[in-house]
Amino acid sequence: MKNSLIVFAILLIPITVFAADDSNKPAAEGNSVAVTVYNSNFGVVKEQRLMDFQQGLNTVKFTEVASSIDPTSVSFESISAPGKISILEQNFEYDLVGTSSLLEKYIDKPVIIFVKGSGADAGTTTEGILLAARDNNLILKDDNGLIQIISFESIKNISLRSLPEGLVTKPTLVWMANSEIAGKEKCQVTYTTNDINWKADYSAILNADENAFNFSGWVTIDNKSGAAYKDAKIKLIAGDVRRIVEQPPMPMKDQMYLYKTREMVAAGFEEKPFMEYHLYTLGRPSTINNNQTKQIEFITPAENVPAKKIFLYEHDKNAEKVQVKFEFENKKEFGLGIALPKGKVRVFKKDTDGSLEFVGEDEIDHTPNKDKLSLYIGDAFDITVEYKILDSKVSSSIGDRRSRWESRSVELRNRKDTAVTVFVDEKFSPWVNWKIDDSTHPQIKKDAATARFTVEIPADSTATLQYSVTQKW
Repeated sequence: MKNSLIVFAILLIPITVFAADDSNKPAAEGNSVAVTVYNSNFGVVKEQRLMDFQQGLNTVKFTEVASSIDPTSVSFESISAPGKISILEQNFEYDLVGTSSLLEKYIDKPVIIFVKGSGADAGTTTEGILLAARDNNLILKDDNGLIQIISFESIKNISLRSLPEGLVTKPTLVWMANSEIAGKEKCQVTYTTNDINWKADYSAILNADENAFNFSGWVTIDNKSGAAYKDAKIKLIAGDVRRIVEQPPMPMKDQMYLYKTREMVAAGFEEKPFMEYHLYTLGRPSTINNNQTKQIEFITPAENVPAKKIFLYEHDKNAEKVQVKFEFENKKEFGLGIALPKGKVRVFKKDTDGSLEFVGEDEIDHTPNKDKLSLYIGDAFDITVEYKILDSKVSSSIGDRRSRWESRSVELRNRKDTAVTVFVDEKFSPWVNWKIDDSTHPQIKKDAATARFTVEIPADSTATLQYSVTQKW
């Protein structure tokens, strides 16, 4: 629009006259989009659109791509006419229309400034050549050759005669394409984009006896890629996919509201192995808007999953606290049995009035079918610990000075009105050989660095574990 007048407010920038190129807009019938999101903040977008070509060389604008696109990843394919259309050159245009970009392009060009009035004064209009736009001022040279400095605060709006070349209203791929045929053809464009991520969140609701829970999972997709994906086929990939990350051409963050939606509709995710990863496909199309956090039910809630409550004291981690843990197995007979992506598990329990109360949370790693999971949700309030080294001796025999004998005690006080069993894990340095000489309670060698003692404590009672150990190095 060479002769149209573009008017914008200096702060709000509502452009009132502009003709956009809608020739390949993705809302057209027959177009589709699929998005595969990885849990490392990037995704693969596959768009199919009907595109119009003339025989010979064409300049094609592919609009509404993600602003966080990696332009080097773009792949083009003609589906309806394979091999008949080829891309010779590609440009990624991301210099978007905005107040600063328009003013920068209009340096040394004529502009019309509408200055605010006060009271009965309707204001004035000033025309001139824009010399600079900085320090919250516009500097103009008017028709009389006078230099005027006009502050942004006093400006009502600015008018420009045309849209400068090189500015676009949305990120756009511009191709030079060579076509052997003319007409509308169905094409697929594939590219990767950053700033789209997903994670898994789980909820475990304990029963009254604290020996089972109902387990459910949700997927949270966070899209800040700079594009919306309408009625998209959504796939998620869980796993540690290696990428070579390079600096994007320029940061492009839209300052928009963050919307959060929650979907709970039939046709959920289907899980299957995919190479060395796991792939989750949503069984229905769904829209992911830009700057939106979307939650979708991930797994059908599993009821009465058997769980074992464990009290554990580890001297090397926390000298005063007993950890509360729950262990369970990811098995099909318990309503689970699918690969669980890494994520946060929040644990709740119903109060006597029926309300759910939060009792702790932990994070799980990628967990395959049939593996065991352990949730550390907090520390016991009514079980306290006192750890002591009662005696210590270094060997004095010649040639055996690199050994130490110690006598230790762990006093466990149970102030609950029920009996408890506490596991006490004593950790040893990996470079020593150790041996438990004697103990007041049963113990096993859990691994090369851990001795595990089992201490049963009656209700409102105290139990003291005493043992001696010899370490050599």
